[in-house]
Amino acid sequence: MADPDTDKTRQAADKTPNAEAPRQDAEGLQGQANPMLDTASRVSQEAMRRTSENLELMKRLAETMISSARQASSEMAEWTRQVSERQAEAMRQITQARSMEEVLDIQNRYIRENLQALLDLNAKIARVSADKADEASGHLEPGDR
Repeated sequence: MADPDTDKTRQAADKTPNAEAPRQDAEGLQGQANPMLDTASRVSQEAMRRTSENLELMKRLAETMISSARQASSEMAEWTRQVSERQAEAMRQITQARSMEEVLDIQNRYIRENLQALLDLNAKIARVSADKADEASGHLEPGDR
């Protein structure tokens, strides 16, 4: 059952000549607000999509960096193992040397081998770094570079 006071108010408002004006104004404002709300919604959805893509890209880049660090660490561990072996062999040879000249030759060879091993390690790490940089840049879209 309708409230009699509300019905009387509506009837009185309908009888006034300007009763339609506020309703038309409200409809006009709503008509103007709807396109703005639609635009804001589209912009917000696009921002969320781009944020999601950026987070996924950051995840892939972090995975690439971790992989690179693991490879470099593995190379350094192998180099350290080889250095230890060369040092033990050099010490064994020095203890068996028969002359000072032979000791100096062993030390000279040991230093050259370690220097070459260090240069090889640096080259390997540089290759790993370059490969991982290429891999990371492959994650980027052409417009992101």
